[in-house]
Formats: sequence, structure tokens, C-alpha cells
Amino acid sequence: MPTRPYSVAVGLLLIGLSAPPVLANPGRDWGIERQTYVDPVTGFTVQELTRPGTAADNLYFHFSNFTADNRHVLFTSDRTGSTQLYRAEVATGRIVQLTADPEVSAATACPDPREPRRVYLRSGAEIRALDIVDFTTRTIGTIPPPCVGGYEPLTLSGEGRWLATGKQRDAGTWEIGLMDTSTGEYRTVLTQGFRIGHVQHSPTDPLLFYVWETGGYAPQRTWLVNADGSGNRPFYARTHPTNWFTPLKEWVTHEAWVVRTGDMTMVNDKVGLMVVDKAGEARLVREGRYWHAAPNPDGTQIVADDFEGRLWLVTTATGDVRLLATGLRDTVRVHPHPSFDRQGHFVQFHSGRTHETVALIDLRHGP
Repeated sequence: MPTRPYSVAVGLLLIGLSAPPVLANPGRDWGIERQTYVDPVTGFTVQELTRPGTAADNLYFHFSNFTADNRHVLFTSDRTGSTQLYRAEVATGRIVQLTADPEVSAATACPDPREPRRVYLRSGAEIRALDIVDFTTRTIGTIPPPCVGGYEPLTLSGEGRWLATGKQRDAGTWEIGLMDTSTGEYRTVLTQGFRIGHVQHSPTDPLLFYVWETGGYAPQRTWLVNADGSGNRPFYARTHPTNWFTPLKEWVTHEAWVVRTGDMTMVNDKVGLMVVDKAGEARLVREGRYWHAAPNPDGTQIVADDFEGRLWLVTTATGDVRLLATGLRDTVRVHPHPSFDRQGHFVQFHSGRTHETVALIDLRHGP
């Protein structure tokens, strides 16, 4: 049997070893990787959407990661050597790749809650609209300079006109801005002399939420500003002794809007889960050391994780809890960042039980 000359064979081997990973094209069908198991403590069936060997993560949890029709769930994966955006069909688990751009910030993707095919995402300073069916992209606009730090993730206003984001302008100034999804017009809403984080557009009102980001306690952590830049004000604040749960300044974080009411759920570190109304008045829903939390669409339930790798379902009206899953940090020390689908049927979360993946629990089929 003829063989290749030694030099050719070695050359091909070296090329194979040294060549960088090749990004698969948008639209690649990765098949079905979904596996299920029954949590040994809770009895709930958990679906893990991706196979071991490639890291997968959900988007940030302050909005639903499901498409508007609830047909697909979005997630990121590094399986091609670069973190890209993917969709998984909820009914079957079938995975399709949506982006193949090494510059894209896949984790900033923001699904349009009105249009099932549309997802907004950022590549550098450019904002794009992606069609998740035909995989075409349309440039919406560019966030203008200056920018010396990173950009905030994108969130969409309730009527779908404005994308909210933020950036660091210089060594001592941070900015919140809005981009018109139709025209690409960008306008500055607010600048601050402290680090801004967690920028989120209200789903019901022309309001933007943000935090004074310190990585811990802040003199005033939570803020609201009107979309036209007026009315910048503390949100959950110590206005009188009865609306704080401890005598010291609290570390309030991991906030998420209630889609149908315009209230917010928040985690009060070392205290518990809160619901805060538009006036900034807070109610303690459940005491405990929770980590991240998000409400279902009408705010009647909250899903929360804790530092022990457990996932909880909390009834907002009563504070009653139900344990959903355990062992989420047994192998990989992930942040679960749980959230709901568009109808309140599924809980989605980041799991490191046996490998880093994205998982779902169908609440309609309990133990």
C-alpha cells in the first residue's frame, strides 16, 4: 500500500496540531445532546441541555432567556473555541448555532419579548439585531466614544423601542445610554462619578434601574432614573426606619423586574428575598442566605439559588419554599443565575453538577 512521503505526512500533522479552532457557521445543527436525571433529594426531573466537554452558560438572569414564543431557550457555549450564541428547542433539545463572530459578546444577547425571531447583541461598540431562523444580522447602530472600560449588557424597554446599556467614559465617569432600535440613534441618559452596574430598562415604565457597583456594600446601592434623564433618585433607600431590615446599610443586589407589574425582586445579602415596588418600598418575602433570584412573569413566584448549590421555588405571597434541585456546584463552582421562561412553566439555570451546562426544570411535572 503506498504511503505519503515522510515530510508531507509530518507537515500535515503539524498543520493539524497548530491550526486554531475553526468557527462553525451560523445555522449549524449540533443535534440533540439533552440528558435528564431525577434529583435524588427533590424528585424533580432536570434536563441538562449540553454534553460534557464544552462549557455552556445561560444569559444574565434579569430577563427571560426564552424567545418570545417560548419555543427556544438561548445560551452560550465555547465548543468552537470562541464563546458564541446558541438556541435549544425546548420541545426536543435540538441545538443550533446562531453566531460565529469571535468579536461578538454572546453573553450580552437580549431576546425581543415581542418578536420570536429577533435577538439583540453587541459586537464591540456595534449593536446588531439577529434573526435566529435565517441567521441574518442587521446593524442597529454604534455606541459612540469615549469608552475606556467595558459595556453593560443590553436590556429592552417594554414596547421594544429602546435598548438600554452603559459604559465607562473615563477613569472617573460612567454613563447610561439608550439606543433607538428603529433608527440607531443613541442618547446619553445619565453620567455618574461612580461605577455603574446592572443597568436594566423597566418592562412597564420609562424608567431605568442601575446600581452603584462596589462589589459589596455601597452608601446607596440601588437607583432609578427616568428615561429622559430626569428624576435621578435612590430606589430602595433608608427613608424611614421601618423600610430597612437591619440597622446597618444593606447590600442589596441581583435585582430583576417583574414583567407584568414593574416591581422588582432583590436579594438582601444575609437577610433574604425582597420585593420592592415602584416607590422604593420593600417587603421581605423570605428570610435566608440566597444568592441570585428572579420572578416569574406575574411575580407570584421567585426562583432563587444559594451558596450550597441548591435551587428553591418561593411563593411570593406567603414566603413558602420548595426545594427544586441540589448539587448544582458539585463539580464546577458555577453561578446558577436562575430565571423563568415567558409563561412561568420552566426554570432555567447554570449547573455544574457533573459538567458546566444549562439546565431546565418543567414545573408542571413535579415529583
